[in-house]
Amino acid sequence: MGVLRSKKVVALVAALVVAAGLATVAISAVLSQTVMVDATNIHLRIARTHANGFDSGWHTHPGLAIVQVQEGSLQITQGGCTAKTVGPGETYIEVPYTPVRAVATGDVRWTTTFLVHYEEPVLTPLTTSPCP
Repeated sequence: MGVLRSKKVVALVAALVVAAGLATVAISAVLSQTVMVDATNIHLRIARTHANGFDSGWHTHPGLAIVQVQEGSLQITQGGCTAKTVGPGETYIEVPYTPVRAVATGDVRWTTTFLVHYEEPVLTPLTTSPCP
């Protein structure tokens, strides 16, 4: 009931703001924060990978990395020290600038879609592990 009520309150506030002519500013302040708007320098890269045994090592990405597994599985660790298994038909979205590591034993095929700023490298290796 509380969630339903809060959605009604947000809808009411949005309607009042639109009526006042302040929709863009108020709705953005309530619902989201814009980190980067420059869409002219976005680099899209799609990498298809096939490996028999794989360890990415700890690294970061300066933008989104969307991992989609076709065969086998990846153990992806990010935002903590517990790996999540991503199997065939599953997708994992890596958080920008957050250390991540992907490990596979055996045969694995996956596609990674990167959305990064044009001038930044797609991947930055880390020299230390964030996990003990």
